[in-house]
Amino acid sequence: GWVLARDQGPKGMREVAEAIREGAEGFLTTQYSAILKYASGMACVLFLLFLSRDSQLESVSRTSMACVVAGTFICGALLSGASGYVGMWISVRANVRTAAAATCSYQEAIDTALRGGCTCGLLVVGFCVVGLSSLFTVMHALFPHVPVNLLPNLLVGFGFGASLVALFAQLGGGIYTKAADVGADLVGKVEQNIPEDDPRNPAVIADLVGDNVGDCAGRGADLFESISAEIIGAMLLGGSLAASLRLPDENTLNFMMFPLVIHSIDMVVSSIGVMSVRVKKSGNVVLSKKTSFATDIEGGAEADALLEQYGAVNVTNSASALEDPLAVLK
Repeated sequence: GWVLARDQGPKGMREVAEAIREGAEGFLTTQYSAILKYASGMACVLFLLFLSRDSQLESVSRTSMACVVAGTFICGALLSGASGYVGMWISVRANVRTAAAATCSYQEAIDTALRGGCTCGLLVVGFCVVGLSSLFTVMHALFPHVPVNLLPNLLVGFGFGASLVALFAQLGGGIYTKAADVGADLVGKVEQNIPEDDPRNPAVIADLVGDNVGDCAGRGADLFESISAEIIGAMLLGGSLAASLRLPDENTLNFMMFPLVIHSIDMVVSSIGVMSVRVKKSGNVVLSKKTSFATDIEGGAEADALLEQYGAVNVTNSASALEDPLAVLK
């Protein structure tokens, strides 16, 4: 809510952001429609594979094992897809607000960027923790006769589903963003001799759409897959270790819940860290023709056009304007 309440900047900035948002949402809709078909087919394949082999758990029938693997696979795929969509949804809204905040102060820009990214990260980790802990509880209730240390074997399908969606999200978004980036550079810089990422080049919009669906949506699904696999692997190791030590079920459960507890604490610590970030000295960034900003951009005329388009011309200059952002953070 804090990020969404920030100013989105002048009309020109909002129009560009709206075009990027529409393109990103349209791309993910098409991509996820294709992923849904592959995920549904893979769930059926996994069901048939586990149905054709003996169950590794004596107290779980072959049919039950097949249903559990297919069901957890679907759960993992859905949550991985949701993580990717959350990454895209937040990025296309936080980006324009961060850009608008950067014209005012470094502190506001940093706060907007970090809190937007923190929201995405917390949701992704939250999906992992809530999803796995809920499934573990359900499996324990459905199969009470299965030893506690063997329950994580029923969750491996969750990791498979998350990996499948993350694979397609990374590949689809990555290929798209690279193709759009090369196309924008060829048309703009080579053929038309205009700067990179110039808003007068329509291909730049496609390039920025690719950045959001590839780097943000794809990375969200990939992080979900990585964290899920890490937690499931740690739960398997914890259960195996507790069994080798012949610990009672209560202690075994503590070993297996340890990675979930750690990631829950991570969310609290990360939130505190993000809220604590401050620049060492304040400064307002004011874009003006009076500054040397125009000489820092490739082409003075193009810089003037950009400044006029985003409504930053004839603004009073500031002594701290154009301060090196990295130097402020050092």
